[in-house]
Amino acid sequence: MKKDTKIAIGAALVTGVITYSLIGYEALKFAAQRNLKRKAIHTPDVHHELKKEDMEFLDQAHFIDMEITAFDDLKLKGKLLPASEDSNKVIILVHGYHSTNFRDWAYFLRFYHELGYHILLPNARAHGDSEGDYAGFGWLDRLDILEWIHEVQKYFAFKPLQIVLHGLSMGGAAVLMASGEDLSQDVKCIISDCSYTNIIDEFRNILKNKKIPSNLLVPNAETMSKRVLGYDIKDADATKQVAKSHTPTLFIHGDQDDFVPTYMVYELYKACNAPKDLLVVEGANHADSYMVNQPLYESTVKNFLNKYVH
Repeated sequence: MKKDTKIAIGAALVTGVITYSLIGYEALKFAAQRNLKRKAIHTPDVHHELKKEDMEFLDQAHFIDMEITAFDDLKLKGKLLPASEDSNKVIILVHGYHSTNFRDWAYFLRFYHELGYHILLPNARAHGDSEGDYAGFGWLDRLDILEWIHEVQKYFAFKPLQIVLHGLSMGGAAVLMASGEDLSQDVKCIISDCSYTNIIDEFRNILKNKKIPSNLLVPNAETMSKRVLGYDIKDADATKQVAKSHTPTLFIHGDQDDFVPTYMVYELYKACNAPKDLLVVEGANHADSYMVNQPLYESTVKNFLNKYVH
């Protein structure tokens, strides 16, 4: 083989490797970066129309600003809606990917308020008015949840509390990932709605839906994740975390969910070693279970909470 030919082949290979790396790098950055169009707002930019009574409730609700400093020094913001009367019950509502606290949870606030809960609405890192450039995909958020739990305990002067974690989509994954950590005894139970099993399988599903070969991007994203995001996305696995959990958990999913496919909830439920319940809502797509069958959702949640919160 001529020297010039060897050089050309070598250059082409180097160019190919660099291009492949750049594609993975840019794809990962694009997926994880902050959505600049979605800012924290008090009047929620909701994806389903709010009922009149929910709008009226939001109009008269008075929220308290809260803030934590995350392990990596990011300032994360949240809102606390105190219960209407003396209560030791607190629920922390964790929103989904590229959403905000009010956007995902406006529908639920009156429901939980009427059950006598103080309601904490954090904005996740790189979401709303919280700092950060890249989403935590539940993995870093699990550590932020631990900090929010401590902040709530401090706010209530460390008196005994009954804390519930309820997460939606990426927030659902976050609370499940938190369940595998050393949670405070104040955390009585967890509700996870439409969580993915792990972020790699979820990436593969999204790429499949977009008809993009996942074998082209996912391995490179795995390789680049620590450099781009500061952690290995292979670690972001809710299935492994629930296997370590001792906290009672309710798993919820829609049977028509193709964004986070329904099979994932069965894998999570099977892996969970804590006391557990399962609700699969007929006709519900991603993050729509509450809107599709609100009576069933509320009755299931009430029955579950009544087992562990008194």
